[in-house]
Amino acid sequence: MEFFKVVSPAEAMEAVQGFAPLPAEDAPAFEAVGRILAEDVVSPVDLPDFPRATMDGYAIRAADSFGAGESIPAYLDVVGQVPMGEAPSIRVGRGQAARMSTGGMLPEGADAVVMEEYTSRPDERTLEVRRPVSAGENVLAPGDDLRKGERILPAGSRLRSQDIGAFAGVGLTVLKVRRRPRVAILPTGDELVDPRVEPRPGQVRDINRFSLAAAVTEAGGLPATEDILPDDLPTIQARLREAVERADMVLISGGSSMGVRDHTVEAIDSLGEPGVLVHGISIKPGKPTIIGRIRRGGVDKAVVGIPGHPVSALMIFYAFVRPILRQLSGEAASFASEGGKVRARLARNLPSAPGREDLVRVTLERKDGSLIAHPLMGNSAMISTLTRADGFLTIPLEREGLPAGSEVQVTLYG
Repeated sequence: MEFFKVVSPAEAMEAVQGFAPLPAEDAPAFEAVGRILAEDVVSPVDLPDFPRATMDGYAIRAADSFGAGESIPAYLDVVGQVPMGEAPSIRVGRGQAARMSTGGMLPEGADAVVMEEYTSRPDERTLEVRRPVSAGENVLAPGDDLRKGERILPAGSRLRSQDIGAFAGVGLTVLKVRRRPRVAILPTGDELVDPRVEPRPGQVRDINRFSLAAAVTEAGGLPATEDILPDDLPTIQARLREAVERADMVLISGGSSMGVRDHTVEAIDSLGEPGVLVHGISIKPGKPTIIGRIRRGGVDKAVVGIPGHPVSALMIFYAFVRPILRQLSGEAASFASEGGKVRARLARNLPSAPGREDLVRVTLERKDGSLIAHPLMGNSAMISTLTRADGFLTIPLEREGLPAGSEVQVTLYG
């Protein structure tokens, strides 16, 4: 190619497409946060696998509470208490109630739980119910959270804390994930010294080696930093050749311009086809960036010449290196991978009680050029509402809800 022929950012982005995902490997589920799933994960069981109370209170037959109120309460016989962590030994019949704790198994015969704050005990055997409940109220039925065979997450998902919780809930302990990309980082420049060394006049401490390594770690890769290389073409070629053999990607910091001591482009192009694809991007900062591919064993290795200025180095990393790492990791595009916060329009009315700040889980959708936030409603005991969510919005405590179409700020999970 013609060296230092500046291309557009769009053309440079085309040059970083098409890298194959790395092989899959088994990983302990509880150590896999930040890893990328290599295959769909489905639930092997119903969650929960028994009807569970979601509130402290009393298990009853909902029909026995119909018409109950403050002035005309319903009176039920208390037949016992359900122990936590055990199957109930009691049955709730017509006109009866059993004491329940949050998470306890609903006894046979009961179909709802009335919250404790809407009850009182005139005596040890009697329950006074001052508010009606409907069948299924304050109860999670088997499979309400996740059903056996239901997909929890698709392949390409980056695993988050809530996903790990979902796997724990259904007993998944080993996952198929993509191998983490190994990234070799080669700093070049006679003027560079280790940060722990006091620079002499004309020398500067090496920044890029460490900021790039941290950025690789943030992106889910495994960085391996080299010692500082001198501005010497044979040395750079030899070390680059070694790095390409053992790493999935190589970043060379410095030496990407057109100065007499800038050897990076020649070193990359000497390693074989296809070689240097881009040398120069119409972008600021980062114009002298180099993008190359080296084929080894039927696999393309990415080699990127990173500009020496620290700001340019990280900006180019975020713009062009991170997309390559996502391809190598097999990561699917997602709102979560964008990180941070986004503005969106609320898909429907969202009620809230004044005097309470509500954190509402949402999924995001791009529609007609806008970002739409769809609230995910569900009990706080349901981990699946978090695995489906892209983030959450906040309803301030002074508001009584938000109308459909409101602009909201969504904090992204990821």
